[in-house]
Amino acid sequence: MNQDQARENRPILIGYTSLLSARAGENIEVKVSSGFSSDYTADLVRIFSGDPNPNGPGVDVRPVSAAFEGTYRSVAKPSRPGSYGIIPFSDPKIATDATFSIRFQPRLLRESPQVLFSFIALSEGAVSISLQKDGLNLEAFAETSAAPFAFELGRWYELRLSITSRGLHLVGYSVETGSRSFEIKTGRLTGKAAFAKLVLAATPQPKDPLAFTSFFNGRLETPRLLRGAQLIERLVEGDVPEEEILAFWNFGVDIPTSTIRDEGPLRLDGTFHNLPARAVRGSRWSGAEMCWRHAVDEYAAVHFHEDDLYDCGWETDFSFDIPDDLPSGVYGIRLRCENAEDIIPFFVRPARHAAKARVAVLFSTFTYVAYANHPRSNLGAAYIERRNAWHAYPYHPEEYPEFGRSLYNLHADGSGVMFSSTLRPQLLMRPGYLAYVDERGSGLRHFPADLHLIAWCAAKDIAVDVVTDHDLEAEGSKALEEYALVLTVTHPEYHTARTLDAIQSFLAGGGSLGYLGGNGFYWRIATSEAFPGAIEIRRGETGARAWEAEPGEYFHAFDGRYGGLWLKNDRPPQRLVGIGMSAHGDFTGSFYRRTDASYDPRFAWLFDGIDGEILGDFGLSGGGAAGFEVDIIDSSLGTPTDVVVLAKSEEYLGEYHCVPEKACWPQPLAWQSSQIRADLCFIAKEHGNFVFSAGSILFCGSLPVNDFKNNISKLLENVVRRCLSGR
Repeated sequence: MNQDQARENRPILIGYTSLLSARAGENIEVKVSSGFSSDYTADLVRIFSGDPNPNGPGVDVRPVSAAFEGTYRSVAKPSRPGSYGIIPFSDPKIATDATFSIRFQPRLLRESPQVLFSFIALSEGAVSISLQKDGLNLEAFAETSAAPFAFELGRWYELRLSITSRGLHLVGYSVETGSRSFEIKTGRLTGKAAFAKLVLAATPQPKDPLAFTSFFNGRLETPRLLRGAQLIERLVEGDVPEEEILAFWNFGVDIPTSTIRDEGPLRLDGTFHNLPARAVRGSRWSGAEMCWRHAVDEYAAVHFHEDDLYDCGWETDFSFDIPDDLPSGVYGIRLRCENAEDIIPFFVRPARHAAKARVAVLFSTFTYVAYANHPRSNLGAAYIERRNAWHAYPYHPEEYPEFGRSLYNLHADGSGVMFSSTLRPQLLMRPGYLAYVDERGSGLRHFPADLHLIAWCAAKDIAVDVVTDHDLEAEGSKALEEYALVLTVTHPEYHTARTLDAIQSFLAGGGSLGYLGGNGFYWRIATSEAFPGAIEIRRGETGARAWEAEPGEYFHAFDGRYGGLWLKNDRPPQRLVGIGMSAHGDFTGSFYRRTDASYDPRFAWLFDGIDGEILGDFGLSGGGAAGFEVDIIDSSLGTPTDVVVLAKSEEYLGEYHCVPEKACWPQPLAWQSSQIRADLCFIAKEHGNFVFSAGSILFCGSLPVNDFKNNISKLLENVVRRCLSGR
């Protein structure tokens, strides 16, 4: 469906918060965009359930008094995707009687122009170079000259533009052959060549200097400003004499930051905006090194995209000073205007030095950010019909590409999205958001699916605190201190070394862990103090992946570490929780059958009150407790020898496949089929603590069935109450 048809030009009321998680006593800023003409209202709600299915627990949000509650003026705020660089000039005449050189690699060509760079004049106008399908354009103060040329995608070119009193002279070269490819000359620029700044990969919009347009999709490398006219007949690789250099912007320096470092004499540093990709191969990449830290000159390129988005940059509408005594839980800023409503979720932890619950729920906020605004290409008639009938969350990412994409998507030029951020509306992280049209259940994923666990805790009157991946990253194992039991949610897929260390330390210190999902602890990501709220992924050469990093680009720009699967970083999830991902398939759930080992008297407490050998042949996620993405034990990958498999799944519906990292030639299909199951297991630890692992993303979807009275609910209740009893 066309996104404009789906939106129907309706105004949108949406927002985001400065933080996903905060302690009681701390502050959260709220940033709102409202396209309505009337004022909007805001209040605080506590979120217990986010399932709009009429046959489920419903969307359960309860008002909580807050000081910010009130009416606010509607202001429509733009989202401005597209990455670019800005380099201010201290001397407006720096680029006169000089030659600017830059290398570029186009990745997408269109009929419309994409700007490689613009020299922005002190007064009105600019000198800009752009390319399109049929060639290259030189625009000098509204006068355009063209050079027909058939650019090849993925090829490197070097461009040299001399700016002198006689006019502009542009020459382009093929880096591969060294030969001239195109040339343009213009007349005199008397009195005009005084420039305020250099803009890379875009140009400012004429009526709004804060907005940019005509973004370049591709890579730029080693821009330099040289004295005088430095045009040559043939491009020859080699260093330019130091005395000829006015500015040399070395993209191989300060790769983990947004800084454009000038190594020339004037130190004209600049800034990249909206997180273009660094630590990518340049024209000088030899293949001798795969890690950018060992060969920065070979990674002195930056990949720009028209749809990069790091920070919407919206002004703060109001702040929430969280009361010291506000209970830990899942909360939301509820916005309402006319017939529109949006609830922006966030997590509140106990105040420092406050008493804690015995149990904590660890929310997978890194995974939420990884999937943020993933459209899934399912916005069709059936989806809209279900959304309307259930009064589900009304906004779908396909309708709002301006809020950026997820780590599961491709950029317009076909390259994978490496970065995602919290500093923008996250449409999937909303109560009531439907991921799928699920004929056997509710079709929820991630945040709304994880709220099944919160609804269960409330129904069972089990007091829990909440903690997030972001908290573990910030505080390490201290974030989990004093808890007897930590429960994960359905899909703890993305982790850093610090979050894994925190969980490992928690277990080593005597805490128990309930891993209530599947495909957990799978991908390695990186965070950065230079880019708060952002995460980075480099998908490696294996794993269940939507795209694969290009050769030589497996090391993160943020931290310089090897990315990809944690398995390939020698930290397989089997070593932490006993099981790891083995298969994935349709969003369909099956059941577990108890093993003989589960009847051992050691586990009588675990199955107390449970009759029969079939577990979870029901559920609001795919119709069963076991399925979609499933984990199994594997001693070769570190599953402890004393693990006990208590139940195994059977009889999957739909199409399932063994994960790529396990499917090696010439393994028979029968072996691969044996990997398609979920193992529900138990590992006793040395301090009397334990790990309970469900092995399925769909496990928590079975908790609410029959008003939370079922064997999956009872099984989890036995796990939790064991820890609450101190045994």
